[in-house]
Amino acid sequence: MKKLLLIIVVLMLFVGALTAQSLSEDKEIKTLQVPSDGRAKIGLLLGYPSGITFGYRFSNWFEANLTAGYNFLFTNSAIISTNGLFTLVNIPIGDAGIMPLSLGPQVSFILGNDFYIDLVGDLRLEYSFADIPLNLFGEFGFGFRFFHDDWIAWNGGIGVRYSL
Repeated sequence: MKKLLLIIVVLMLFVGALTAQSLSEDKEIKTLQVPSDGRAKIGLLLGYPSGITFGYRFSNWFEANLTAGYNFLFTNSAIISTNGLFTLVNIPIGDAGIMPLSLGPQVSFILGNDFYIDLVGDLRLEYSFADIPLNLFGEFGFGFRFFHDDWIAWNGGIGVRYSL
């Protein structure tokens, strides 16, 4: 056992000496570029489901969102959902700006004791502050549930996101 340990230590020293020169040289490391124009948003959603949400606005009329959360209300199960929202109308609210009203499909994968899929039409109303990088939203939707005894699906909640 002592011989094996001695051999491993000698090999580590030998390999360390060979790579010491290359380890001391600086190399170019690429930096991940996250757009800072307010299109990307990350935050929390409280409701059904509750969890972390990330959204990205591709244009002034389309936004995609991903939520990873938990269903505290009924089945104690994890939920992963994604949606694509199309802006129907921008509601003006005086000098404070506009509130986009969006509608689009959402698919949710519910992972717990049972596995099922919800497909809903999601309606969202949101507000982005002009002076601070925060976005508030509320959403609600109805649809169909697959692979479960219940066939009626719904979602809803309120959230806050930080605009990147």
